[in-house]
Amino acid sequence: MAKISAFFGLIALLALLGVANAHAGHNFYVTGKVYCDNCAAGYPTRISPPIPGATVAVECKDRAGKRLFYNEQSTDNNGLFNIAVQGEHEHDACEAFTVSSPTSCNIPTDSSRGPVFLTHNNGINSDERKTGPFAYRSTTTHSACQAVMAEYNIYGDSD
Repeated sequence: MAKISAFFGLIALLALLGVANAHAGHNFYVTGKVYCDNCAAGYPTRISPPIPGATVAVECKDRAGKRLFYNEQSTDNNGLFNIAVQGEHEHDACEAFTVSSPTSCNIPTDSSRGPVFLTHNNGINSDERKTGPFAYRSTTTHSACQAVMAEYNIYGDSD
């Protein structure tokens, strides 16, 4: 009887170690989009183009501010990014943010960074963590901005 109990105890211990190791080497994927806020609207409009080749990073720091993880990637032709992050970061401060834009739309905005929660201990079953959209602004405003903003009734005109 003692041998059977020891055997099942060993199996339970191995199962627990397997679960811990599964999450330790696990990847998360931080995804999002980078666009040009050419109307300074604060959100994408129908004339806000994606920014291909923009660099986006994910960084995680511990409570003392020491960098534990850093990875960056360029956006594809649609301004989309998909950055792999290794391991659990339940007690770390992780953030995704823009690094650079290869276009003339290259002025960072308030919409160019955001927190990312990289743990499985938060009720989210997926390994994907969506963030953004992240925006850059240009020094010039698109000629169609007034018409686009009127579509959104930004100016408060009543019908």
